[in-house]
Amino acid sequence: MSSQHFIWLYRYLWIAPHVLLLAVAVVMFRKKLYKDFPIFFAYLLFEFLQFCLLFTMPSLKITATTYAKIDLFDRAGDIALRFGILQELFGAPLAHNFPMRRKVGRILNSVTVALVVLAAVSIGALYSSIFGFRFPQAYTVVEVLNTAQCGVLVLVFLWHRFLGLRMSSFAFGIAVGMGLVVGLEPLMQAWKALVASPKARIADIVSMAAYHLAVLIWLYLALAREKVTSNSNAALPQLMEQAADMGRIAHL
Repeated sequence: MSSQHFIWLYRYLWIAPHVLLLAVAVVMFRKKLYKDFPIFFAYLLFEFLQFCLLFTMPSLKITATTYAKIDLFDRAGDIALRFGILQELFGAPLAHNFPMRRKVGRILNSVTVALVVLAAVSIGALYSSIFGFRFPQAYTVVEVLNTAQCGVLVLVFLWHRFLGLRMSSFAFGIAVGMGLVVGLEPLMQAWKALVASPKARIADIVSMAAYHLAVLIWLYLALAREKVTSNSNAALPQLMEQAADMGRIAHL
């Protein structure tokens, strides 16, 4: 691929997904899906606004150091919102039982902390064996948190499996999209740390393409009409009984 083609591809994969994010937000607002997934809705708006900021910064002649600091701030916001989205998906089956949802949320928070510690130990040991302790501290923390989010996402699917409930199509789309975003990013960051600069561009393209696919999934499933079956209503008493059991476990 020539340098010119790479530049055009890079620009497309940077601009197109963020424009489509606004379309997803509009569809969610029109269908009132933002009431069910307010944190995800906030994430869409945050991503779009931060794109607008970063896109206009080169014309403002911002230094590379300032750009890197703002980029890290945006990444921190993304990570915080993604943790909120995952907790939102985890608590979705208990949306109408706030006390139980809060107890289950506490359990998830404890597990999340354990996953962050485990990811930090694993990635820290790997990088220290390769680079010693001379590697980008801030971006390594980002990688650790993204890795922990992959573990939390697996728990979301296992949680719905445990309850015997099928996720709504849009919730499933959010989860799959989050998987594409947070699942590939740690691998691509590790790739960039291990290879030379020209080949490192491939990691950026792969990450951006995965994000583009995630946004397309969100848009398609936001537009799709949700099929409501009697199975969901039939499973409600069983869900409440299982939720009660979880509450007793949390109390212990």
